[in-house]
Amino acid sequence: MPTIDFAGVTSSPTNQSEVSYNGHVLNFNFGLLIHINNPNVLGIDLSQINATAYYPDNTSPSGKLKLGEGYQDYHRVPPHENGNFTFPFALQYDPFGASHTTILNILVDKCGLTGGQPQDLTVDYTINLVAKVLFVKVHPSISSSTSFKCPLTEAGLPNLGGSGSPLDGIFG
Repeated sequence: MPTIDFAGVTSSPTNQSEVSYNGHVLNFNFGLLIHINNPNVLGIDLSQINATAYYPDNTSPSGKLKLGEGYQDYHRVPPHENGNFTFPFALQYDPFGASHTTILNILVDKCGLTGGQPQDLTVDYTINLVAKVLFVKVHPSISSSTSFKCPLTEAGLPNLGGSGSPLDGIFG
């Protein structure tokens, strides 16, 4: 039986900058290292991989706040594979969203952006995908929790206050 484990955080596998701004949502782009051990003689085709991360929050009606998401169209897991691949992911901050202040405070606090010690982010996540072996397709939904070092650092936030910064629309 193949196993899939979260193995850490790295730079984004796409050519996106670490910070991007798409009109009103600020994206902090990075990669999630995913370790796959497939001891089987058959490969697995993974497609339509959607991941969403939530921060547990008992003040929210749903008990969670959406922190970010990622998508990968396709990944092939060869037979007898024991290796990693990098999944593109983005923490998202929407200053017009209902929970924007809470999310910003969580990121600033946990990432040590105000001078405190950085702490691990603990998030709940859901992954939906299509897995195909030979002609059989299944649509699993995987939900769990994980902790990882915050991918945001003061050094990773270029030109915070300067003119032309991607953050101008948020921080003035």
